[in-house]
Amino acid sequence: MKRLFPSTLKSFLLDPANRNCLRADLFYIQLPTGAVLAATDGGWDITVRADTPGTPWTGPVTFKAVQYGGWSRGKITSEASTQVSAGTMSLTCVPTTSSTYPGAELTIPGAALNHLFDGAGITVCTAYMATGRYGDVSNGIEIKFKGTITKTPGLGRNRLEFECADPLYLLNMKVPSRLIQSNCPWSFCDSNCGLNPDDYGVTFTNIVGWFGVGANPIATLTRSGSFTQPDNYFAQGVCKCLTGENAGLSQTVASQTASVVTLTAPWVFPVQAGDTFQMIKGCDNTPAACKGTTRANGTSESADYRLRFGGTPFTPPPSSAF
Repeated sequence: MKRLFPSTLKSFLLDPANRNCLRADLFYIQLPTGAVLAATDGGWDITVRADTPGTPWTGPVTFKAVQYGGWSRGKITSEASTQVSAGTMSLTCVPTTSSTYPGAELTIPGAALNHLFDGAGITVCTAYMATGRYGDVSNGIEIKFKGTITKTPGLGRNRLEFECADPLYLLNMKVPSRLIQSNCPWSFCDSNCGLNPDDYGVTFTNIVGWFGVGANPIATLTRSGSFTQPDNYFAQGVCKCLTGENAGLSQTVASQTASVVTLTAPWVFPVQAGDTFQMIKGCDNTPAACKGTTRANGTSESADYRLRFGGTPFTPPPSSAF
């Protein structure tokens, strides 16, 4: 990708007096939980204000030199050609014993093992500072790379390796992107489906906490009171955590009774009593569901959404198609 220099930084670097200036890479990682991991390969923390020229984020951000371990990057590859290919970059972390995942009591290697870095957005910048003025980034910062963590090929106790790619990697998809199938490929209440998620969801508070997975991981939630919806109304739906250590993470609902929700897998972090969750109804992805679905308040959906159905239920099986 194109390197972005603010004009003030260009002037600073063109000054012969700054040929031996200090520099440090800044790693701004937007995690799936909504938290941000900000690290630097410099010797000390660096704070970048929101009004610093070239800043791609809002608000002041302090990049930690030690808190999250040692972070470094490899070469950034890019190609100027008529072919569409994504630029790539390798990212390495050497965590310490005290390096924990932002917002949770989980080590960084443990978070990587639980896929909590998958799909994280990453921005790599370089700060240039005058000799003897470490931390002074008033001249601006250079944006070197923006993309996504796509793979974790190296996961060890003392070293983590990530592969990153710029947004062009999204073009590396199979064509055609949609397969001929009887069921609808859309997610319930997404932009293709067209239904309003507020009509099919509820928010509730969990009243039973658990503090460790153990040999038999717990994958249930218990609410105060009872759901007004019938049993398994939310089966195959999505349950999203709104507060607590799991905030921002989601799980699939296996079953639901009057007051207990069973998930297909346990949460990554311990669940506390008082944590709040949002749950949305599931869908069997059939044409009948586009017309005869029932809202969370018990009323029937008045509109007919079968024109938005994305499947091909009348396609003959391969044995009959020839």
